[in-house]
Amino acid sequence: MNAKQISLIIVVLLAAWIGYASTFTVTPRERVVLVQMGEIVGSDYDPGLHFKLPVIQTVHRFDRRVMTLTGDIERVLTSENKNLSVDYFVKWRIVDPVKYFLATHGDVSRARTLLTESIENDVLAEFSKRTIRQAVGDDRNEIVAAVQVQVNQAAKQLGVEIEDVRIMKLDLPDKVSDTVYERMRSERQEVIRTLRAQGEAAAKEIRADANRERTEVLAKAYNQAEQVRGEGDAKAAGIYAQAYTKNAEFYRFYRSLETYRQSIGSDDFLLLDPQGELFQYFNPAVGAAQPPG
Repeated sequence: MNAKQISLIIVVLLAAWIGYASTFTVTPRERVVLVQMGEIVGSDYDPGLHFKLPVIQTVHRFDRRVMTLTGDIERVLTSENKNLSVDYFVKWRIVDPVKYFLATHGDVSRARTLLTESIENDVLAEFSKRTIRQAVGDDRNEIVAAVQVQVNQAAKQLGVEIEDVRIMKLDLPDKVSDTVYERMRSERQEVIRTLRAQGEAAAKEIRADANRERTEVLAKAYNQAEQVRGEGDAKAAGIYAQAYTKNAEFYRFYRSLETYRQSIGSDDFLLLDPQGELFQYFNPAVGAAQPPG
């Protein structure tokens, strides 16, 4: 191989390298900043092939997808100066690559550190406004919402947007946990006692109304029964009177049979005068006492 051929190969390789160094590609998952001599000369490129000056221009790539940051705060003080430990996670993404590069120089570790400091300061501030009962209760959602708003304000300076903030776990020291749970148990028991008292009062009122209605119904039924009984007795008396006027002797005989039936049972023992009026229909000597034929 002669010198001319070697020179040609060197030129081709140099041209290929220059061509390669003069282009860069951007994928849909990336954000890109083009830096020349420490100064940003290009940013926010669309996905595809782009050109740059070789050597003097450098491409810095950042992930444009949502990223997760997790952390834990071992000691969080409430308004009662009680200790809590908080585990959290944050969803964040880069929205302004220029601000992000200027604030972090493209170092994701530095970005995580700055975000963590901001998040933990805001978490500490929000918990310090609340009691333990509020922190572990309904105020938990308010805490994470307030933290997300405040962290987003600081994150804008980093070119970052906070998508979501969540508290994964909130632990209490054993002694504090027992106190809080005992207080909550006492409050629930007080609510139960109040509801039970209200229920008993309502039950007494219902029973009193039912007894009053029962008394009124029974009294009304008794009056109706007495009225019906009186009407029946009057009708029976009228029937008896009509029967007596038609055949007085038969009526006396029938009434005597009723008296026998009611007075003499299977286990009764009576000592009576056989000549008495009660046995007139059993005494053949008394002709007038014979039942009508």
